[in-house]
Amino acid sequence: MHPTLAVFALPWIEWTVQVDAYPLAHLLAFLAMVGLTMRRYARDVGPPAPVPDVSAPGRIVGVFFSPGPTFRAIAARPTFLLPLILWTACSLLITALMLPRLDVEKMIRQTMEKRGQTVPEDRMQQIVAAQQKIIQVTTVVFGALTPTLISLLVTLIYWASFKAFGWDFTFRQGLGATTHSFMPGVLGALLLIPVILQRQTLDPRGMGDLLQSNLGFFVDKTSSPALHSLLASIDVFSLWSLILLTIGYAAAARVSRKAAGGVVFTIWALYVLGKAGVTALTS
Repeated sequence: MHPTLAVFALPWIEWTVQVDAYPLAHLLAFLAMVGLTMRRYARDVGPPAPVPDVSAPGRIVGVFFSPGPTFRAIAARPTFLLPLILWTACSLLITALMLPRLDVEKMIRQTMEKRGQTVPEDRMQQIVAAQQKIIQVTTVVFGALTPTLISLLVTLIYWASFKAFGWDFTFRQGLGATTHSFMPGVLGALLLIPVILQRQTLDPRGMGDLLQSNLGFFVDKTSSPALHSLLASIDVFSLWSLILLTIGYAAAARVSRKAAGGVVFTIWALYVLGKAGVTALTS
């Protein structure tokens, strides 16, 4: 038995979280090892490269074809509005195409069957009608706000992580790197449009598998939800964005790409493992 440090009850989701000493010590030791390695690689930075003058539209194109000079320009004069506007517009477009194709009744029936609940048919129709109105509003709101919220959250996490290693840059520089690094995701969303148009109905829980740009389609989501979640995270567009985040934050913090990549990919790996763990617990 491991010594228990604390136990937290989460009654609203019926979970009890127990913090054991040994796993926590292993995690702290792992993070310390990563930190020492990153500090060593951070020294491998050469002299400053010349900073090109790149316009806002040119930066959108540049992240795809010349990310190094583009992110140096972003670090020198941070901008983030144009990529954020493009991402939000694309998110709202996908939302508009998805809403008429959502089979709300099927989703509700599946949820109730999973919980072992049965309701009269007239009551079911009332529930479906009410949920359709709620979903229409919340989906549009989430589609409009999600790009901004994700950008701010990711930037905050990486900004704080780099600060913890003593690598300084402004939050605006980080936000510029983050929003431009997510442009491959916008490209992926645009490629998703013809796939959506060919579908009569959609299940939002399976949207990540439609484009088949990740390894999740090799595993059945129903029989192996945790493994599916893990493999679905290994996505072409996500990995592309991680590489761009590495280049962008290396330019902003003036550290080597090895050091920046260590931080970027370690945090991503922890997120992926945590997501797979939550999926395993809730499925």
